[in-house]
Amino acid sequence: MSPKAPAQPAVPPPSLPTPLYRATELGSARVELWIKNDGVSHALYGGNKVRKLVRLIAEAKRRGARRVLTIGAAGSHHVLTTAIFCRAAGLRSAAAMFPQPLTPHVLETFRATLGQGAEIYPTDRPSLVALTAARAFQRGDYFVPPGGSNLIGTLGYFDAVSELAAQLVELAVPVPDYIVVALGSGGTMGGIAAGVLARGFGSRVVGVHVLGGAPLRAVTRRLAARALRVSGGRATRADLERVLTFDTAELGQGYGHSTPQGTRASELAAQIGLTLDATYTAKAFSGALALCRRLERASEPGVKRVLYWHTLSAQPLEPLLALAPSEAELPDALRVLFTSKP
Repeated sequence: MSPKAPAQPAVPPPSLPTPLYRATELGSARVELWIKNDGVSHALYGGNKVRKLVRLIAEAKRRGARRVLTIGAAGSHHVLTTAIFCRAAGLRSAAAMFPQPLTPHVLETFRATLGQGAEIYPTDRPSLVALTAARAFQRGDYFVPPGGSNLIGTLGYFDAVSELAAQLVELAVPVPDYIVVALGSGGTMGGIAAGVLARGFGSRVVGVHVLGGAPLRAVTRRLAARALRVSGGRATRADLERVLTFDTAELGQGYGHSTPQGTRASELAAQIGLTLDATYTAKAFSGALALCRRLERASEPGVKRVLYWHTLSAQPLEPLLALAPSEAELPDALRVLFTSKP
């Protein structure tokens, strides 16, 4: 009998802990702005999806899946990260996708996704994407929800709070008063909130909406409560309301649409070495800066600390685009995903 081949690892390990530092250029003596940069969370491709997908793809491998199927907008960082990590783990990837406003970044991210071998099932209406995914599902698939935001993915950010706590101790920095993060599918915010409750932090977790709607807030609360419960803790609705804050002021015209304040936030972020995207991080960073301004104007005593949790990959797309089709080479069937302008 020939020796059994060694099992291929699910995904190369992430680069943790991710950096934590004070952005002195944008804060003040009364309001400190801190950055937790998950953009450098992995050598292949960073961002907040890494902490979720290393767990989710490991689960897919454990279940013997042959393909990972997910959902996302055209240009989704989640779908790209899924495709990259599936390829590294020896799995196929697929995604049901719906349009978002076309920008150069969205187009490059989509092309990079195709270059990683992702199988795309397009629809021209977001309302039909769940049905499209159901029709695309094959025997041997492992389904990952949008943004990787199920219990397994959310626990990645529950554990990230322990990482943050260790860094705060090492730097001799008090717990932040506010933790600001983009709110898309709910798993990142929900995991952070659960971790804050578990550790007894006094922080409020501020989710800056990039999608509208009360259902998203309900999903976030539910994910936070589940993550806390399976980790041995409990949270009442009052506990969750005390920790969770939802900011809709940065939404603008909706998902994928840039805003003037987001553009200004991108300019300021560039001064401290952060690159933002219009869909998620420009709005979240704008929300963090607006919070700092409000705290600066307030008459509360003492120093306030705002932590912005950065979620966009810092890895360049150019190496991935070398494997990708050009815009002219995109199949006609996929062009339905690029029918609108921002």
